[in-house]
Amino acid sequence: MADLLSATLPVVSDPVTVGGVTLELVPPTSIVSLGAFAGAGRDELVGRVRAEFGVDLPDVSRAVRSSYGNVAFLWNGPTQWLVVGEDSGELFSRLQKCCGDVCALTSQGDSRTILRLSGMGAREVATRLLPIDLHGQVFSTDCVASTLAGHIPVIVWQTAQTPAYDFLVFRSFASSLFHDLSVALNGHTFSETDHYA
Repeated sequence: MADLLSATLPVVSDPVTVGGVTLELVPPTSIVSLGAFAGAGRDELVGRVRAEFGVDLPDVSRAVRSSYGNVAFLWNGPTQWLVVGEDSGELFSRLQKCCGDVCALTSQGDSRTILRLSGMGAREVATRLLPIDLHGQVFSTDCVASTLAGHIPVIVWQTAQTPAYDFLVFRSFASSLFHDLSVALNGHTFSETDHYA
């Protein structure tokens, strides 16, 4: 009989705090992608999500939280969203019942993970890796961007004004991103620590 693989965390490091800024792995979370079907699918999807969760799906790079606050819908393209919620296993089923016939649903919880950077200096640390403007006047709470963190593709979401940033990253890149953010947290840019023989 084949041996079963046991689940392991994508990052085995404890949270790191430097100068009041903390980098940590977010506990396992349900992440589901929604892709509206062509034609009337988008309008129908928007209406059903509004009825079930009490929000309108964003049509710009923002996140909106459900009326209960435990589910967030992140814009990920013209007819694409990521839904992030507590890891109860019920989110996918709830979405499937609500709108599974008007959109493509894919569970992303096993392929993506979330790293959180938070604290008063988090914006300065994040700008060492992100090629986007994080100034509070243009990127504030619930702004979302698909970008690169160094060389790693991420979706960055500002979750609090403090600020706090959630980095949604493919699980296989999570350890590398944690390392790169740790380096940035310690006051260096990636190029300052990247030595070639």
